[in-house]
Amino acid sequence: MEYIKYNKELVLLQEENRDFAARLEQSIYGNMRIETGNNKGAIRISVQNLRFFDRGRYVYKLILFGEKKERTIHVVIGTLILNKFGIGENYFRFDPNNVEGKGASIDDYSVAIVAAVSMKNEKEPLHPVLKGKLELARDEPSKKQVISAAGLTKSETEPEEEEPEAEGAEGSEDSRKTPYEVEKRAPIHEKKPVKKYNHYYNEYLMEICQRTAKASEFYEIITPFSEDRTRARWRRVANVQNLPIVSPGALWGASKYRHYIFGEGPDKYYFGIPGRFLNEEQPEGGRSGFVLWQPIMGAESLEATKEDCSLENRMTAYGYWIAAIDKNTGDILDI
Repeated sequence: MEYIKYNKELVLLQEENRDFAARLEQSIYGNMRIETGNNKGAIRISVQNLRFFDRGRYVYKLILFGEKKERTIHVVIGTLILNKFGIGENYFRFDPNNVEGKGASIDDYSVAIVAAVSMKNEKEPLHPVLKGKLELARDEPSKKQVISAAGLTKSETEPEEEEPEAEGAEGSEDSRKTPYEVEKRAPIHEKKPVKKYNHYYNEYLMEICQRTAKASEFYEIITPFSEDRTRARWRRVANVQNLPIVSPGALWGASKYRHYIFGEGPDKYYFGIPGRFLNEEQPEGGRSGFVLWQPIMGAESLEATKEDCSLENRMTAYGYWIAAIDKNTGDILDI
């Protein structure tokens, strides 16, 4: 497979073994970004709450597993760099057409494992700590396909043909029944519409934002940006565990930099997560609503958001990833 075109994938890593947690009351979590293009590849991985071993009893390695020609293959990508707080990250380059040097391409691998490897006992088995599923570069049909009883392929997105109404249906017996009476006559196997409860999260998010706004006098007023697209009034919040948005990436960034910022405008609330204009520091790649990045005051000249910006400038320019919440609905909106 060719890897000329640019492609990227975010892989969420889920906990497999709590025994290697730095704080047992919290989960181990992380994410990994795989990028390919111009027949080159790169992996950025970030993890949090991994137990740190002072004397190097264990190290953590990123390993990819897959299948090629009906045999299991694996490749050790590299070792994570971990600090004493249990936060680890690293950056690896690879050849997407020949990851392990034996002809296997990146799309031959389907699982990523972060494993604890003993440095004292070579015979001790690996301890999988985090696990994620890879789907990069796999060709998938544009429509979901299902196989019918006759063995034919039919798209789930293709609408079913409706049966024509019988003549006189308008005056049928059911049309004169109450909704309750008609429902009683429905076949037992018919399912009622599933009730959705998403609105509870919106209400909860609005309530937390309102409480935070009312208690804003307890938070430090800051002016983080020289040019602010939101025009919000910002406060610095040090209690990162109270971050109400469901976003592991946002919690990771707030925990790493030990704060987040809360803003209020005429019709929106805002949450800002510290981070640089780097793929691995944007919470969930923007899928959780953190789509706007603004540099802190004094970092504008580094022009981190420009396509031709150097990696050195982007590593130096700090700012905030911002998500907006509608005051009236609790919806997370584009900015």
